[in-house]
Amino acid sequence: MPVAASAIYFLNLRGDVLINRLYRDDVGGNMVDAFRTHIMQTKELGTCPVRQIGGCSFFYMRISNVYIVIVVSSNANVACAFKFVVEAVSLFKSYFGGTFDEDAIRNNFVLIYELLDEILDFGYPQNLSPEILKLYITQEGVRSPFSSKPVDRPVPNATLQVTGAVGWRREGLVYKKNEVFLDIVESVNLLMSSKGSVLRCDVTGKILMKCFLSGMPDLKLGLNDKIGLEKESQIKSRPTKSGKTIELDDVTFHQCVNLTRFNSEKNCQFCASRR
Repeated sequence: MPVAASAIYFLNLRGDVLINRLYRDDVGGNMVDAFRTHIMQTKELGTCPVRQIGGCSFFYMRISNVYIVIVVSSNANVACAFKFVVEAVSLFKSYFGGTFDEDAIRNNFVLIYELLDEILDFGYPQNLSPEILKLYITQEGVRSPFSSKPVDRPVPNATLQVTGAVGWRREGLVYKKNEVFLDIVESVNLLMSSKGSVLRCDVTGKILMKCFLSGMPDLKLGLNDKIGLEKESQIKSRPTKSGKTIELDDVTFHQCVNLTRFNSEKNCQFCASRR
């Protein structure tokens, strides 16, 4: 399952809480004390970034002189949790002028609370794109005097990008020649017993597309599959076509794919992702 963070803490090297945010009531407010006692005071910070204490899991990472600690009470995707931390730090740096340390947190705690409310909803990660968040969180952070990074300007067409319609693709892309490259990468997995009988077999694959298309084109990709067709009543009234079909299971898509169209029309319609 994805990350369902019950709480997130920002600590300095002494273990003092700089900022914390509770998203669920399945953990107590004193969970940070367990982190100090069982991890920080025992000098085990460098051994493993994942620890389980009292039925709760602690995912922590050190950025500069700050520890970011995520507390979860259920089984969660650890890689997704650390990916969230990395993306969140990049977001904070875009507001703070490229720096993220204890002083930056103390000078921008109001802005950080506002960002934490946007990037986590009931503990689930949301949009962490700085370009989109800066369109409706316009407050500027207190920038470090040592930062040489220029101030980011809002991109145009704010309404369209806030809705998430094309947040993954910037406007104004122009190519001399429109091209689309499509690769299908598949691997066959087979488990066979000592007697030669097949115990398990499946095929896993990816459809990778690289686009060099001008503007904001809508692409449509048709698949030869029978996902959900057995459950549709109208299929019974039509004769079964001859030929083989490919049954797809456990399908995941990039955020650019229109899932509503896929569920209703069985094809992938999307605006290609490229920055």
